[in-house]
Amino acid sequence: MHVILYDEGTCAALRVAELAEELARVAGVEVEARGEFVRHWATAPGKDACATTARAGGRTHGSAPTTVEGLAKALARARVVDPMSRLQPEREPTAVEIAAEQRVLDTPGRAAVGILYDGAVAQWWMGEWMEGAEEGECHILLTARLLGTFMPDDHRWHAHTVLLGEPALISTTGLVQAPARPREYYQGQGLATTGLMPREVVEAELQQRLADRMLLPDDPRINAAALGCALQAIAFHVTGEAFCEEPTCRLYNARRQEELIRSQCSEDAGLCERHDALFRGLREGRRG
Repeated sequence: MHVILYDEGTCAALRVAELAEELARVAGVEVEARGEFVRHWATAPGKDACATTARAGGRTHGSAPTTVEGLAKALARARVVDPMSRLQPEREPTAVEIAAEQRVLDTPGRAAVGILYDGAVAQWWMGEWMEGAEEGECHILLTARLLGTFMPDDHRWHAHTVLLGEPALISTTGLVQAPARPREYYQGQGLATTGLMPREVVEAELQQRLADRMLLPDDPRINAAALGCALQAIAFHVTGEAFCEEPTCRLYNARRQEELIRSQCSEDAGLCERHDALFRGLREGRRG
């Protein structure tokens, strides 16, 4: 099995070579690190072909991009502009939004900051961008983009650490922001709203006090958490099953930061019996 990692170069704590080596060891698969996703596929055959209609989540979202400029417009359209309503497919992005996305795509290491994207739509267009990918390959993109899905039960967008599928998208921003932080963090944030202390001072104090209970931006533990997400992506690629119910398994879908740290970064982190058997089979198959 061939696994391909892509990295935008936007997270200083991410050590991709180390991640690829550890992923190959644990999962028993061949891992290739290809660098930046958009640039790799920009020169693939078929990029000048006629665009096809793109659909995601049962909704039509225009033509699949065949140029970097087209991808910039597609990603601008995937931006969530109203956190309380589902993305409107007919919304045309503004010139400012398109230009901002173009700058991110044109500048290696530049991140899209403070923006939530419809994860299903962004994932679809990334899949369309991989024109000519070989069947059976598992593609995993490490991105700083914050990806979410709209939940109709509470009419809110929820951010994610990973979106499984092809390609799988691991959000380094989501690893920090998506799982709920400790209650004390939100209580402390309330102090900043009173104006008694500057917000940046409150944030720095909370991060220092709660560092062992939540991931921070550019946290060295992000590599371990990304490894777990990559294992989730491989397991889904092989079995079609998402996540694990065992809280200490690396395939556990953590909803809280403390759960994420326990399942990915602690001494208890590992694989449950069922998923250990899955990856052991992949290792043995590769040796065979």
